[in-house]
Order: sequence, then C-alpha cells, then structure tokens
Amino acid sequence: MKLSCVVSFICLSLCAFAQTRNTISPNESHKGYELFELATLPKHVKEASGLAMSRSNFLWTHNDGGPPMLFCFDTLGNLQRSLQLNHPNAGWESLATDKDGMMYIGAFGNNKNDKRELKIYVIPDPETITARVITAEIIRYKYSDQRAYPASDEGKNFDMDAFIAMDDALYLFSKNRTRPFTGYTRVYKLPKRPGTYEAQVVDSIYLGEGPMIDCWVTGADLSPDGKTLALLSHQYIWLIADFTPGNFSGGTLQRIALNHFSHKAGITFSGNNRLYIVDERELDLIGGKLYRIDLKKPCRKLQ
Repeated sequence: MKLSCVVSFICLSLCAFAQTRNTISPNESHKGYELFELATLPKHVKEASGLAMSRSNFLWTHNDGGPPMLFCFDTLGNLQRSLQLNHPNAGWESLATDKDGMMYIGAFGNNKNDKRELKIYVIPDPETITARVITAEIIRYKYSDQRAYPASDEGKNFDMDAFIAMDDALYLFSKNRTRPFTGYTRVYKLPKRPGTYEAQVVDSIYLGEGPMIDCWVTGADLSPDGKTLALLSHQYIWLIADFTPGNFSGGTLQRIALNHFSHKAGITFSGNNRLYIVDERELDLIGGKLYRIDLKKPCRKLQ
C-alpha cells in the first residue's frame, strides 16, 4: 500500500472511531465475544488481504500487491511454506475454498470502479501442490449491470474485497463506495468454473448507514456446515444464518462489535464456531496480526 493511502487510512480510522464509539446500535452484540490477538504474521506478509483455512488446519494468505505469492502459516504465526503463481498480483483481495479443497484467488480489486474485466484464479488444494510455481486456470468476468467506467459517484458499488464458494457458484460481496453512501453490499453470482462470464447481481444486503469505512465488506467466509455466512469490516463482523443461496438478505443477521479498529482484510472459519482474522500492517505501527474470535450466540434479526 502506498504511503499516501496508509496515511489516509489512519486519518479515516481516527475519524471513524470518533464518530462511532458512542453510537452503537442497542441490538448489537457486545458481550460474549472477545477478539484474541494470537500472533504476528510472518515477516513476508506485510499487507495480508485474503485468508483461508486448509483441510490440514493451516492458514493461507497473500499480500495486497507485490510478488504473486501465497503464504501458508500456523496459528502461532510460523511460516510453513510459500507458493508462487505464474500471474501478476494485481488487485488480489480475497481467498475462497470449496468442499473439494479448490482455492479461488479474487483478483478483483477495483477501487476506482473502472475495470472492464476482472479475474479469479483457480488452483487445486495448495497443500497438494509440490511445484514451487503454478499456473492457474482463470475465471474472467465483468458486472452485468455496470454501464459506465468508472461508475458515477452514486453508482460506485463495483469494488470487491470478499467472496465465498458455495455449491457450484461463487458469491461476491461488494465494497460499497457510493456517495452519498447507501449502506448496501451488493451480491454477485458467478459459476466457479474457468471461463468468461457476466457476474449477475442476485441480492443486496443492508449493513448500516455508515460511516462508509465502518460498513466496507473486506472479507467473507462460509462455515463448513454451510449455515453461517460471516462478513468482515474494519471493526465489525456480520453473521447471517437461515438464508438460502443467493438470498442472504432473507436470513437472520447479527452484528458483532469487535471494539478494535484496524485494516482487517481476511476472515475464515475453523469449524462452525471459530473465526480467524488478519489485518494489514500500517507503517509498521499497527496491524500485521492474526486474531481469533469464538462464536457463542445464535444470530437474530438486526432492527
């Protein structure tokens, strides 16, 4: 991340904290959840973005830019191995895995909402790969409802930082940059097979009136039993249950206040009741950590 972006993020962070510390919804969860700091991320991981849990209970992540590498580490922050992709790291934002162990790398960062073609790289379970460099298969796509490049200020809902694999599809959750801010993350659906597609909008989930930085979806994961969707922002987690595929807004939703603000960018389930989170390192002052949160309460409607 460029220095100017880091400084801007820190300024936004301070503003967001000042605006939200005394305005938490009475229906929001505070008690019964605690964010545990577990470890410092390996030194090679400076801007952790995506996060995924392997079937061997190791964590995989990547940087937000730079060398096209995947890094595997344990819950103590010890680097286990790395894997290089024969593709540029341009806009890598998120990781997803399916029940067969296939890994999907979302190269769909689109801060300016001006990209006409986005990519998702598809590789086998990385723990089955013995080569040090791998060429992925590619899903290429554009958004079916985008008409202008870049989108207008009021239409800037085509940036992505988060997605999940579910059944035979990928579901993408937008990072809303609309001005004025609408509070909705838009949900797009793609086949999880390599090919060229138009991502179809299938849902829209209202996450709050803002500030914008509080409601940016920066990570997502689906529990192993397929019953709980977790969406991450810099200081909140939204849990959604009782949904049907493609109709997440019809489920029950609970917002968890983490009472901790940083550039959180990746989230993954370990079992159905535990989540791991990573954040980006900022100026070697904050972030660059691995966290854990244990889930104890059922979801409920957020009024």
